[in-house]
Amino acid sequence: MNIGIIGCGAISSQYMVGFDKNKNDVNVLACADLDNEKSKLFAKEYNIEHLTVNNLFSNPDIDIIVNLTPPSSHFEISCESLKSGKHVFSEKPVALSIEQGKKLYGLIYKHDRYLFSAPDTTLGPAFTKSQDLILSGKIGEIIGASASFATHGVEGWHPNPSFYYKKGGGPLFDMGPYYLTALFKILGPVSEIISYSQKTFQVRSVDNPEVKYKNIDVDVDTHYLALLKFKSGVVVDFEISFDIWKPYEPKLEFYGSLSSIKFADPNNYDGDVSIFDKNSYRWEKVHSSTNDENNYYRGLGVINMVKSITENNISQDEMLLPFHVLEVMCALETYDGKGRWEKINPQF
Repeated sequence: MNIGIIGCGAISSQYMVGFDKNKNDVNVLACADLDNEKSKLFAKEYNIEHLTVNNLFSNPDIDIIVNLTPPSSHFEISCESLKSGKHVFSEKPVALSIEQGKKLYGLIYKHDRYLFSAPDTTLGPAFTKSQDLILSGKIGEIIGASASFATHGVEGWHPNPSFYYKKGGGPLFDMGPYYLTALFKILGPVSEIISYSQKTFQVRSVDNPEVKYKNIDVDVDTHYLALLKFKSGVVVDFEISFDIWKPYEPKLEFYGSLSSIKFADPNNYDGDVSIFDKNSYRWEKVHSSTNDENNYYRGLGVINMVKSITENNISQDEMLLPFHVLEVMCALETYDGKGRWEKINPQF
């Protein structure tokens, strides 16, 4: 299928590496960006056509638009893409509100197109290996799980960190989808939540010397602690933060009646997977990356989407997944802080 990319920022080059590895499935025809100079340079580097955003929408040769714009633009670009008769693969989050999500979901059916969304790291070998081990009964019946990601933001290294502290940014909407997607793939949908969140720093100081501005006013909460109760009855503790000065390793663990399993970093396609051996009383590695560079690259989700459409094998669960992620994130974002379980009412 023919691909058109909208949004030519840093992540777009990572997608191009993935597309280059799958030329039998996808052909990148063109790119567009509101910054014409950026898209011109991108088009020249990858020998593809440079178009305006509107011309890319109307190009009859493009089958799928890959939406790599900043989060604040995901909804608008995906809407226009669907209205133009294109399938869409969007970077996460798929939208910023339930209202936006409902409109997108309606457009999918109105225009008979498909919308898939990142993250696609669950297609990588580390997650699939872990999922297979759980399904095999290796750790027994799941009785609990724990997920956490903590760092002190992105302003020390990112070339344009300001949008991480605006609506659609923050740790919940930026990093949350990786962990929530992985949890949902294993445990199914969430039924209830309890949450606490705060905005620890009103202003963030930009330490990256290449960024022209020196301070960022923070508009979103940047530290979340929550309990997620799944329909299966399993309760998961969930922490995600941009406020912790001494970061610790990302954690995604599932606890079973027979053993426990430690997943690889959900932000990566591969990595170490370990199972706790109760006889030796230590973690035993059961999977390691065969490629030190974690060489799977973004774009696997687009390839999966193309194959699903071509083979007419679209999973309803796959279609609903990014919207359930949105439901849970919006519930966490708007939680009233009164310490009671709040039901997640299905919206899609």
